[in-house]
Amino acid sequence: LPVALLDIEVYEATGTVCADTGASQSVGGELMFNFLQKRGQKFIEIDLAVCLADGQQSTSTVLKTTVPITVHGRTFRTDLIFLPHAKGNRTLLGVDFLRQSGIVMDMHNNFWYFGDKPNCRIPFAKDIPLPTNNNPVEINRSSCPTNSITSDDPVQSNPVVPETNKFCLRIEEGQNLDTENKNRLTALLNENEEIFRLGGEPTPYVKHYINTGDHPPVASTPYRLSPKRKELLRTEIDKLLANDVIEECESPFAAPVVLVPKPNGDIRLCIDYRKLNAITVPDKYPLPLMDTLLHDAKSTAFMSTLDLKTGYHQIEVNPDDKDKTAFVCPFGMFRYKRMPFGLKNAPATFQRLMDQFRNGLPTVNILVYLDDIVVLSETFEQHIQDLKMVFDRLRKFKLCVNREKCKFACARVKYLGLWITPKGIEVDQDKVAAIQNIPCPRNVKQLQSFLQTCSWYRKFIPNFSDIARPLSNLTKKNIVWKWSEQEQQAFQTLKQRLVTPPVLRQVDPTKPFIIRTDASGYALGAVLLQGDSPADERPIEYASRLLSSAEKNYSTTEREALAVVWALDKFRGYIEGADITVASDHRPLKWLMTLSSPTGRLARWALQIQTYNLKIDYFPGKCNVVADMLSRPECSDKQTCELQTVVIDVPSRTAGELRTEQLKDLELKKIIDCFEDINKSVDFANWTERGYVLNQGVLYRYSPHSEVEEAQLVVPSHEREKILKLHHDAPTASHYGAGGTFSRISSRYYWTGMRKYIADYVKNSAECIRYKATNQKPAGLLQTPVPAQRFESIAIDLFGPLPETSEGMKWIFIVEDCTTKWVELFPLKQATAKECALTLLNEVFLRYGLPRRLISDNGSQFVSAIMQQLCYVLNINQSLIPVYHPQANPVERKNRDLKPRLAMMVGNNHTLWNEQLPAIRFAMNTEKCETTGCTAAYLNFARELRTLDDVTTDLRSVIHNDNFVPEFTPYLKRFERNMSQIKENIEKNQDRRKAYADKSRKPSPNFKPDDLVWVKLHPLSKANQSKSAKLMPRKDGPYVILSQKSPTTFVIASCDKPDVPLGAYHVSALTPFQNVTQNQSPVVPLRRRGRPPNQPSVSNESPGKNAKISKITPPRRDGLRRCRGRM
Repeated sequence: LPVALLDIEVYEATGTVCADTGASQSVGGELMFNFLQKRGQKFIEIDLAVCLADGQQSTSTVLKTTVPITVHGRTFRTDLIFLPHAKGNRTLLGVDFLRQSGIVMDMHNNFWYFGDKPNCRIPFAKDIPLPTNNNPVEINRSSCPTNSITSDDPVQSNPVVPETNKFCLRIEEGQNLDTENKNRLTALLNENEEIFRLGGEPTPYVKHYINTGDHPPVASTPYRLSPKRKELLRTEIDKLLANDVIEECESPFAAPVVLVPKPNGDIRLCIDYRKLNAITVPDKYPLPLMDTLLHDAKSTAFMSTLDLKTGYHQIEVNPDDKDKTAFVCPFGMFRYKRMPFGLKNAPATFQRLMDQFRNGLPTVNILVYLDDIVVLSETFEQHIQDLKMVFDRLRKFKLCVNREKCKFACARVKYLGLWITPKGIEVDQDKVAAIQNIPCPRNVKQLQSFLQTCSWYRKFIPNFSDIARPLSNLTKKNIVWKWSEQEQQAFQTLKQRLVTPPVLRQVDPTKPFIIRTDASGYALGAVLLQGDSPADERPIEYASRLLSSAEKNYSTTEREALAVVWALDKFRGYIEGADITVASDHRPLKWLMTLSSPTGRLARWALQIQTYNLKIDYFPGKCNVVADMLSRPECSDKQTCELQTVVIDVPSRTAGELRTEQLKDLELKKIIDCFEDINKSVDFANWTERGYVLNQGVLYRYSPHSEVEEAQLVVPSHEREKILKLHHDAPTASHYGAGGTFSRISSRYYWTGMRKYIADYVKNSAECIRYKATNQKPAGLLQTPVPAQRFESIAIDLFGPLPETSEGMKWIFIVEDCTTKWVELFPLKQATAKECALTLLNEVFLRYGLPRRLISDNGSQFVSAIMQQLCYVLNINQSLIPVYHPQANPVERKNRDLKPRLAMMVGNNHTLWNEQLPAIRFAMNTEKCETTGCTAAYLNFARELRTLDDVTTDLRSVIHNDNFVPEFTPYLKRFERNMSQIKENIEKNQDRRKAYADKSRKPSPNFKPDDLVWVKLHPLSKANQSKSAKLMPRKDGPYVILSQKSPTTFVIASCDKPDVPLGAYHVSALTPFQNVTQNQSPVVPLRRRGRPPNQPSVSNESPGKNAKISKITPPRRDGLRRCRGRM
């Protein structure tokens, strides 16, 4: 029978379990139960009603616990029940887990996937069948050093013995061994496979002590975490608790938790121990000296490297000092039972352990520096024996090794920045590559930077002045730059002197370390130095590297901080455990060690450097010449920054070639034949009077209007475009205008109608259209429709974001009636489609009635599905203004009025703006509008609103005294007549505005569907991409007209997808695309604007009561909604 098997991980142990959709509850198997018992997992007894497969129900006492189950990188805390008396049963993940994890299984195709990633399909795991006899079931371990939980499959009946070799050699291991010796080495690894497993108990040989003297406890409040990061923290806490690394506690010490992302997307739990480290007495236990380690690295043929897995967690913290490691988080207070990362004296404690480990191996040539172990042997037999002794020693010390980072029987290994080879110690070329890879200077500035670096160490370079004289001469004024063999030899000599003694020195343990760093916009540079004084400083190692594309987007401070962290890691083998001074020319870096609430990459860096004994000092940039030069490497050969060469193809032609080209033009051939005819005809005289002359068989022309007698070559028709490209498109012409291009060409060439020909060519030049500004009036005369009724047409817009108020408001939602100019101002917390739709419905539609038309821009809130569904259900025509044409929205005028009024009323307290909105709204609705001649309040209520002036002098109260009898019906008649007059006033006012606006406009081109157009662009500068809006195209194309929404609004599409609308554009943003032969496709393709993608077609039938609405916009002609109004 087919079984759905999944690979899971529980507490860093992996295994294969069965996913059962028929089980309502996940059930743990026998092996899972035994595994959790060994790890000290707590279980609770509960009575549970169990329904068996045969349908019988019974109540049983079961054990229940919660475990973190990881499936394909995702971790879920799951409740498992265990049947205490069941034997040989397999772990089943039931429906409860499948729902929680979102796993969907496809039994037909034998794969599964997460519901949120249906395209990422994962095949079911392959089961490892075990023997069906009664032998005890073993725990199978894969090639990685983690435990695997498996159990017998009751469906499987074929007895197959599991594979016994858990480990095999990698490609770089045992390259010089034959098959027999490789098998011996593989067998040795498998015989000692327990040292590659995660250790249970800590080593009994060393404990970590934290000496804080008499200083009182230090504590910090926990940092705030988002709900998602809390869940990740919960998982990490569970893992540490399960591995017996931490425990709950009550302590006067408290450090905050920082979650630092790993490169693979996971997170690392770090503790901010900076306050504890500040009061900890330093442990002066010495780390091994580089010279001592290299002296022990003899020339050997076989080398193996071992790396301890989570080595710090294999050391126990002294019981009296455990409370000092306490940390706080949303789930309580915990302390470390094992030595954590980030403590000040952790490297010294770890080295103390490793020295004791090494002292028990007197006959083994072994190098130990912290968790890096190298075993060296002269013969393979000796190497096998040495490895056995090392493995036995690891087993005795209860230390675990990370197989993934180990390398066995290699021909050469890299250790602390040097290569250990059978021939001896070789210098890592990366150590001096930063200097050796400096390319030859190409100008005086680059040469000066190199000479400043060399001058910094000139006292250690014999005859420096003589060597550098050829280079120094090039930096003098009035000297022509010439790089010859003499300069090249001086340049190479100085580079070689910089990377050899006495400039490049060996490490002196009695002298302090200095690291100088610098960062440019594209590279990092660092140099490690030693010396008793600045005058005695000499380099030990240089380093530089280019920034990645992501790192180039860092801020200046982040790049400088990255340089420090990278340099510390680069020089770690020299400086760990020593006192270090980091010198940077960026003064703000001094806060990196005192960051109060670190987040993101700054948190990772701040915690990464807290284990070093360092101080960061400011070092002026003018003195930091070495690191500055290393951080500004010139382009390599593949990235050579060559000057752009202007190449113009102007072939030299003889008189015979020119004559041949002219004879190809039939019109010119007639003229040449006329000149060569012996019997001169009347036409000959006409051509002569017009300035034509034949010289050596080639036709020329003298301009009768030119003051200089220079001949013009008569150009045949097929050569004219070449002449234009040479004198207009070439870099030396730089796309002159029509007049300048004609002047330039007419001084040398001539053809009939050349002025118009040149003007048409320049007019339709693709590059000129794209990049040059136009002096023409924008197209599209003003459209001024007048709504018939109040609140028949309303316009909406959003104003903000503004400073957040005490109520959490950040936006103003503006609504205006296009007839009466009545304004509503609503403060919003969030500018979402839901907020806008609810405000419209509850505060506008249900107060003033439903409009027929809703005008808005193309904001995401207004083109959303919610807003379109609202308009569809209420039968409101939603009109979106053209892209980049805000003046089509009437409410924009209110935005302009609102900004200064709000600014004047809030004063210096910008968070109280919402308290001023009622007063501003009242003022807008009670002031006389120039367009209507009345206030918005009068047009809505047939009376003026009572204002503060009416409190003292209420003139309108006169009509309410006992002796006054109003003519109510005539009053209403007058109001109706006033409304008609107001509508007429609106039309007159709009006609006046239209006449004024149309003076600076021209009629719209007669665009039709399928016409090609240029589209006006609105580029923005992008400093991180070295892009300037001033140098970007102004227009792009071609695009195709899809349909017309209004007299001045057109919907366009790309030529590749003519059926997919890109948005509605005002005619002023469109230019006819005619007779253009260059660049027939857009260089900056437009994105879809103003409407959500993938909109289905619309049915004209209204949805029934229970029908599911698949389209939320009203019917449109040609796939687009009609548009009426100000477009």
